[in-house]
Amino acid sequence: MRLLELDKKKGIIHLTVENMDDLWHLYNLIQKDDVVYAKTTREIKVRSETGRPTKGKRILLKLGIKVTDIFFDKSLNRLRIRGIVVEAPERYDGLMGSYHTLSIQPTNTLKIVKQEILGYHLKRLEDACKVEEPPIIVVSLDDEEACVAVVQRFGVNLKFEKKLRLPGKLETEKREDATKKYFSEILKALQETLKSTDGTIIVVGPGFLKNDFVNYLKEKLPQPQPEIYVGSTSVAGLAGVFEAVRSGIILNIAKQHRFLEEAQIVEKFFAEVAKERGKATYGLEEVKNAALMGAVKVLMVVDKYLRGCLDEERIKLEEIIRLVEKKGGKVMVLSGENEAGEKILSLGGIAAILRFPTR
Repeated sequence: MRLLELDKKKGIIHLTVENMDDLWHLYNLIQKDDVVYAKTTREIKVRSETGRPTKGKRILLKLGIKVTDIFFDKSLNRLRIRGIVVEAPERYDGLMGSYHTLSIQPTNTLKIVKQEILGYHLKRLEDACKVEEPPIIVVSLDDEEACVAVVQRFGVNLKFEKKLRLPGKLETEKREDATKKYFSEILKALQETLKSTDGTIIVVGPGFLKNDFVNYLKEKLPQPQPEIYVGSTSVAGLAGVFEAVRSGIILNIAKQHRFLEEAQIVEKFFAEVAKERGKATYGLEEVKNAALMGAVKVLMVVDKYLRGCLDEERIKLEEIIRLVEKKGGKVMVLSGENEAGEKILSLGGIAAILRFPTR
C-alpha cells in the first residue's frame, strides 16, 4: 500500500492499493459511516445543452459515498464498498442520495474520510505500508490425507485436498508405488500453486512421511528452488495447517504475517482462561469494565463484529478502544475468516488478556 496523504485532524486517509493484502487491510480499515471517494463507472443520464436528459450510458466519474456495507471478494481480488452517494458531479442527474457500489482492486487510488482516526487504524496503515512479506505455502500430509494451502495475512487459502489410505508397511512394493503416485499428485498441486504464489514452502505432518516428501520435492522441483522447511504436527490435512499456525511453527518463519500473530495471541488468551487466574475476559460489558480499570493488556475484536454491531454498541466499542490505547494496551482486529477469529467470535466477538484480575 502506498500512503499519499494522512491528516489525523481531518480524518483523511488517501492511498493507492498495490496488492491483494492491501484489500484485506482496507476491509478492516473502512467502517460504516466512513466516506470513501474513488473513480468508478455508472450508467447515468447526461443533460444535453437544452437541459434535457439524454439516453443513459456508462461513464467514468468520481463519487463520494457514505459507507453502509463492505465485502471482500478473495476469488476476484476486489473489495466492494456499498453506500449512499454524498458527492457527485453536478451535471449528472439522480446521483445524490442514491446507492452505489465501488469496486476496488490493486492499482486503484481512493480517499477515506473518517470521523476519527484511532490508534488501531494507524497500526493497520503501518502494517499495510511495510514491505510486502511473501505468502507461505504449507503442505500437510501423512499416509491418510494431504493438503496444500497458502497462508497469507487474511488467512488460509486451501488449494488442494486429498483423502486416501496407503497400503501398510508390510506390503512394501504396493506401498512404494502408491506413495510415488501420492507424492506426484501433491507435487502437481504444489506446482500449480507456485505458478501464482511465490513463497516459502513448509512441509508438516506426523511421522516420517513428510521427510520423504521433502526429499522427493528437492529432487523434482526445478532450480532455483524456493526455501523448503519441515515441521512436526500431530495431525495432517487442513487441521495440520491450523496446528502449525497455532504452535508457532510457521510464525518462526514468517513473523510478519499478522494472521499468524493473531493465532498465537488467541492461544495465549485461552491459556489464561484455562488457568482461571482472572487475567482473561470476554463480552462487551466485561471488557469495558476491565478497560475502565486500565487492566486490558491486549484487546481482541473480530472484524465481523466490528462491522456488524449496531450504532449504540459500536459507540461503546470505540470508547473501549480509546480507553485501551490511552492506557498503553494493544488493540488487535482479528480476521473472522480464520480459526483464531472464529474462536473469539464464538465468545461474542470481543475479548481481552488482562494485566491483572478485575474481580
